[in-house]
Amino acid sequence: MHTHDIVVVGASTGGIEALQELTSRLSPDLQAAIFVVVHISPHSSGLLADVLNLSSKIRAHLARDGEPIEYGTICVAPPDYHLLLEPDRVRVVNGPKHNRYRPAIDLLFLSAARQFGGRVIGAVLTGFLEDGGSGLLAIKNAGGIALLQSIEDAEVATMPRRVLQQVQPDYCVPVAEIGLLLNRLTTWPATANPVKDAAHESESKLEPKRSATGFICPDCQAAIWEVNENGEIRYECRVGHSYSADGISEAQDEDVERSLWIALRALEQSAALEQHLAHLAAERKRTVANKFFRAQAHARQQQAVILREFLLGSRGRQSEAEGEVKRAG
Repeated sequence: MHTHDIVVVGASTGGIEALQELTSRLSPDLQAAIFVVVHISPHSSGLLADVLNLSSKIRAHLARDGEPIEYGTICVAPPDYHLLLEPDRVRVVNGPKHNRYRPAIDLLFLSAARQFGGRVIGAVLTGFLEDGGSGLLAIKNAGGIALLQSIEDAEVATMPRRVLQQVQPDYCVPVAEIGLLLNRLTTWPATANPVKDAAHESESKLEPKRSATGFICPDCQAAIWEVNENGEIRYECRVGHSYSADGISEAQDEDVERSLWIALRALEQSAALEQHLAHLAAERKRTVANKFFRAQAHARQQQAVILREFLLGSRGRQSEAEGEVKRAG
């Protein structure tokens, strides 16, 4: 009979310190394999495993593609690579980003839920933005156990708070207690989970349903599909970029803002060119051309001023709108 022998952990900002605290509490006799994703720079030197080894009684190492799943180890996603699980091995792939993250917490969690069902324990720690909620819900629906660092304990509470909007965790505790919990929970039989016994529902809940949309991918402009999986909606393009509902909205906002700054640059450059042509016309005593180019330059400058004021003020308006939404909620 299997125990909860597959542990997946995700973190973002503040995650290195949180993971040090968590792993320092793990028993050296832990009969489970631990897999970790932290949002870090793609140009990072990949020293997280070495940092964890300073305090952990369990050996940590950077994941290697194709390596076997091994108890008593902490397997860390390398910078800029997704970490996924198959039935008997680890996959390290440089695939499309998920919510513009690589590595992505959700992808590790979803692969664990699909492959190991009720054997999985998932834990989401501190961080900004959104990742981990869909994956943690998949683990719960597959019969596994969901852990969450408490909002009060998290260095950055944004990610735990968003996870709470999607998932009711089985335990929401300080990160030091998560390490101690894992020592106990990993000894429980997976088929006798006292928190949730729903393994028989996993296949139907994890079977994705796809439908076409009229949207395009913010990253590559390919067609976007709406995917209903595990009771959650995500958006995925033909290439493989994927987003949550909030994630695609944020990506589109970034795309719009980037386009507007490009438009502002084009307007200011056009105004400068028209002004230069007006000077040339004046030097050659071409009065009609001079008036035409000066009028064009003035119009472009006015358009640029309006657009710049909009862009500089849009952040404040967005913050006000977000505040109104929070107050209404």
